[in-house]
Amino acid sequence: MILEAFAQYLKTADDKIPASNVLARWLWERLSVPPESIVDQVLHVEVSIFQAKSASRSKVHYTENAGKQLYVFKGNSQTGSILLKSLYEYCLSYEQQKWARWVHSVKASDFKYG
Repeated sequence: MILEAFAQYLKTADDKIPASNVLARWLWERLSVPPESIVDQVLHVEVSIFQAKSASRSKVHYTENAGKQLYVFKGNSQTGSILLKSLYEYCLSYEQQKWARWVHSVKASDFKYG
């Protein structure tokens, strides 16, 4: 259910933006407002958003451009951590799929040598 909601959001996002950045933006948007759906309710229970002063080891983060603020997402429980990991792995899979489509559309003649 949550993965499906994110997948729908990802489909509407700009292909030039990395999927992990889209995930971070989606999480930030969902967690920064009161829950409106079951997906939002689960996210509010299982995931927390923190403002960090520097980059952390977390794989999912969002940088607010205006103030250069870094937001980090963390699971509130083991289930929340697994949820974040699954969403992040989905992003990696999505990027690999984009890469594979690009590679299959490229011909050797598309590259200039010398």
